[in-house]
Amino acid sequence: MLSKVKTLLSDNEHRHTAINAAIALSIRVLGAGMAFLFNLIIARQLGAEQSGYFFLALALVMLLSAVARLGFDNTLLRFTSADSGNGYTVKAILNFALKYALPVSFIFTVITYTLAPWLAESAFNKPRLTGTLQLIAPAIIGLSIVFLVAMSFQARHKLILSIPCQNIAHFMLCGAGVIIFSADSASTAALYFSLSLGISSCFFYWLSINNLNNNGEKPDPKKLWHSARPNWVIIIMSQAVQWSAPIIIGVFLIAEQVAFFSVAQRIAMLTSFILMAVNLVVAPKFSAFHAKGDEHGIRKTALFSVRLLVLSALPIVLFMLLFPEFLMGLFGEEFRQGALILQILVLGQAVNVVTGSVGYLLMMSGHERDMRLVTLISGFGVLISVPIFTKLFGAIGAAIATAFFISLQNLLAVYFVKKRLGFNTLIFWQKV
Repeated sequence: MLSKVKTLLSDNEHRHTAINAAIALSIRVLGAGMAFLFNLIIARQLGAEQSGYFFLALALVMLLSAVARLGFDNTLLRFTSADSGNGYTVKAILNFALKYALPVSFIFTVITYTLAPWLAESAFNKPRLTGTLQLIAPAIIGLSIVFLVAMSFQARHKLILSIPCQNIAHFMLCGAGVIIFSADSASTAALYFSLSLGISSCFFYWLSINNLNNNGEKPDPKKLWHSARPNWVIIIMSQAVQWSAPIIIGVFLIAEQVAFFSVAQRIAMLTSFILMAVNLVVAPKFSAFHAKGDEHGIRKTALFSVRLLVLSALPIVLFMLLFPEFLMGLFGEEFRQGALILQILVLGQAVNVVTGSVGYLLMMSGHERDMRLVTLISGFGVLISVPIFTKLFGAIGAAIATAFFISLQNLLAVYFVKKRLGFNTLIFWQKV
């Protein structure tokens, strides 16, 4: 066993992937810990009902921010990775994405703030949600900035900046505000969240453009839009799979059920934080290999990364499946009711992990349209099935539908990777 590990790590590309994945994983552990702590603070400080309002509003702005980014997330990652040494080009790509994403984000912010009373009373049947929606609406702008800036950092292999930008800084600031000022309502927490994003987005944007060289040239707008259009559909449908269930539960069920599902979902997503860490390393590699026409490098890196994922994630999955009540109980005794929801969602995330970085494999190798088809199937599947299953079986039904379509999305992506690139990531033990 030890000799096999030594043989694998003797390969420069494998060693680079493993070392950088370890660095990314260490930072991701910090990020996952911060996200977990943030959710714990919100749940315990606000209680089930008020935290339900907050998580419902958060799901809505996360979804709207994904739409507002116009698909530039992965486009920015792909094109910046291929030209990461040219500072002028890096800055131009980022500013091009922000030039179009920020006005749309501002429009969504105004619409959300204006329609908050109608959404709270008519759509969600929760009049006390109005203030929370109004105060969290500016977060749409902040989220758009930090996600795009984080992608620019990731493409340039600046993982120490990318992960805090996307997952740590605003959670840390907001959590600190909730504790220090003893927030006891969802609307107050929403205000702190928006302010935290305002601070962190400005700071990380400044860092992203600071000290860049003047090498390179302006990117071709047609190429960026050509990539962004299918990526937009991919992002919208992927985010719909992730965030539509809490919103739909908010329409049909009481706020406490939103809180139980949201907490379970966030715990379950800890199983895939290892996948996210590996993605930070391999996604730019896939893009660089594709730009050089190195199909062997893509295959070798993809299969090696799946092995890392399976070995790392299996203990976490087993722990969550065996001790769901303990984990949910950390957020308060009433949250133990969501133990079965957690187990169901963990199974969906487990499939997400063992299939590997199939989404990025397709998108970074120029097969965005295949990934668009995959996410359309899974996205519409969630949007159709979750309301039906929620009506029939409550939050557990929503969890079943969500887990099924997360699994289906990744298995379909595996199929297209096999079809386009010639290898199956599920057969991770094959010779690389």
